[in-house]
Amino acid sequence: IEVYLCKCKKKINKNYKLKKLKEMKRLALLAIMALGFISCESQERVAVEFGQLPSKAQNFIKTHFSDKTISIIFHDKDLFDKDYEVVFEDTSNVDFNSKGEWTEIEVKAEPGVPTNAIPTTIANYVTAKHPTTFIIKINKDRRDYEVELRNDLDLVFDKNGNFLRYDD
Repeated sequence: IEVYLCKCKKKINKNYKLKKLKEMKRLALLAIMALGFISCESQERVAVEFGQLPSKAQNFIKTHFSDKTISIIFHDKDLFDKDYEVVFEDTSNVDFNSKGEWTEIEVKAEPGVPTNAIPTTIANYVTAKHPTTFIIKINKDRRDYEVELRNDLDLVFDKNGNFLRYDD
């Protein structure tokens, strides 16, 4: 009887482990499917009119890019946020968050990114330290500003516009 009970315990234990393994596989498969669904269905990129931009973004374009002609405006609707990209005929572009605050400006043609569109401390630093070049791209996030110059130098500034370092 003892041998029989021991064999039964092993069999029950083995069945329990197989059941748990199948359950884990099923959960993993569901997680993968859910992530795939979210990534495929959560982003939509549509063209919009100028009047559909947040008013802060409209004012920024009117103030700093009034000499440029807009080619197209994209509205990216992600699961968690909504962003805008304004593309001009000369391929310059400005990205805005859902509040209408710029997050990236790119102008490759001379004179580059308008200096009055970026923090004064950054514009002054670039003018003083790199007088023979200009900013072609600036990216702003919660922590810092990343600046690309026409001579391929990349600079990083803190959120207050103070120079931190040169970047690769």
